[in-house]
Formats: sequence, C-alpha cells, structure tokens
Amino acid sequence: MKYIKRANELKFIMKKLVLVVLFIVFFRGLLRIQILDERIRPVIHMFYETGTSNDEPDSDLLELWKAEWSRAGFNLKILALEDAKKHPYFGEMEAIVSPIFGNTHEAMNFYRYLAMASAGGGWISQGDTFPTNFPVSDGVNLPQDGLLTSYELHVPALLSGSAEEWTRVSRLIIDTIPKIDGRKSELRVLEALKDDGVDNNNMKFMDEFNVQIGFVYKSPHLVDCEKMGRGRAIHMANNYIERSFRKKLFPIKITGPGPARDYRAKAIKKFLGDWRKQCGGSNESAKVAIEGAVEPTEPDKI
Repeated sequence: MKYIKRANELKFIMKKLVLVVLFIVFFRGLLRIQILDERIRPVIHMFYETGTSNDEPDSDLLELWKAEWSRAGFNLKILALEDAKKHPYFGEMEAIVSPIFGNTHEAMNFYRYLAMASAGGGWISQGDTFPTNFPVSDGVNLPQDGLLTSYELHVPALLSGSAEEWTRVSRLIIDTIPKIDGRKSELRVLEALKDDGVDNNNMKFMDEFNVQIGFVYKSPHLVDCEKMGRGRAIHMANNYIERSFRKKLFPIKITGPGPARDYRAKAIKKFLGDWRKQCGGSNESAKVAIEGAVEPTEPDKI
C-alpha cells in the first residue's frame, strides 16, 4: 500500500509538472505571437505640428484618428517639423515655402514630404482620414512598387511611397511651387504634377473611389453599404462635412453654436458606428447588409 500511495503521489506531481510546462510553452508562444504581430503591423504616419493653424485636428479628432487606425491593424507614428529638418533638402524647401506661407498649416503640408523621407517612407494620412477596407498587407508591401501614390486623385488625404520617392517628389514640389500662378497650395501643386509632365511625373493618382468622402448615407442615418464596401479609407474634410450638413445627412443633432465642422469628431464617430452596425464594417459583410439594411439609429444629441 505504501508503494502504491507513493506511486500515485509521483503521478500527481508529474501531471502538475506537465501542466506547468504546457502552460509555459503556451504563454511563451502567445507572447512570441504578440511580439511578431507588433513587428509586422504596418505604420501609418500623420504630420502634426502644434500652433500652426486652426486647420489642425482637434484633440477629439486626433484621438479618434489614433483609435481607428490602431483598430485597423496599424502602428501609429506622429511626425513633426523636427523630422522634416533632418532632411538635407529642408533648407532649400524652407527658402521657397517660408516667404509664401510662413509657419502656417499650409507650409507644414509641404514639409511633411521631407519628414516622410526622413522617416523611411511608407503611408501618411491626414488627421481627418480613416481606414475602412484597408488591406493590411498593402501597409507592409507598398502598392505601385513604392511609387509616390495619392489615393484621392490629387487630394492628399492618403499617400504612400518609398523613402526615395518622398525625396524625389519633394524635389518636384520645390521646383513646382514658384510655377503656380495665383494662390499657391499643396493641392494646386499636386494637381500641376498630375496634369503636367510625362506620365504624371511618374506619380500615381488613383481613382477617387479609393477614398470615400463625407458621410456616406443614402438617407438620414442609413449608410450606403455598397459605397462603403469600396475603397480603403474615408476622408472627412471640413468641406465634405459642410456639404453633408446641407444635404441633411449630418448624423448628430447640433444644439449649440458654431458650424457643423465644430462637431465633426462626434459626428464621424457616430457615422463609423452606424457603418459597423449596419454594414458590418467590411467588404464581405457589406454585401449582406445591402440586401437587408439594418434600420438606421437615431442621432446622438450634443
């Protein structure tokens, strides 16, 4: 009996040891997966220099931008003027940009090309652009063989390119700014690069459907799931917000003072919530939602 009892105790101890070893192996494997996931998650950049203009995203919009891109599987990196200053072209660009734009938000739009080159290239989004059906694999392996690419024609809401491309296009921008007649802006410079030269100056300007714009509702609070199933992102620029408001497609009720743009962070969050609830938040589930769309929800009140 004594030996049988001793043998049973040893079996129990062995079982516990096996369970402990399995737990350690599982935990290490899980930790390794998490580390690898962090390594392969693509990076989305945003250029944010405080104190330059009222066009900067407010704190609520900035936090929403961070949350949405992180949710889509991206690591976030905020670039600033100091990153642009690391590039050898900065002095030359500043000599062109500063007399025209000073230290404004428009000036920062140009400097961000140099900041992206200094950061090693990749993806950059404006603070009012959010991912919808974004292939994470494209975040790791740049489309168009790394050529500088704009995904809303020449509207620079979402851009990608290799470090070499960001440097090359920075050079083009420096040369093009003085050639623009009348009011100068990043938008007009990119439009000139799109329309002039051979093959759009070897840049890619993708069809506008690659980025949806504004609140994509069929009717108040009913999301157009078919449209939201196309494109990799949605751009919520102030003029798109105001247009949606005029069409009575603004998703929240405004009870306080100020234009619709003053409430865009809350409105965008509401729209993205409607999109996920009604369309599933992806291409595949959008097809189902088109056939039998979920009833729209009532707007949040401010």
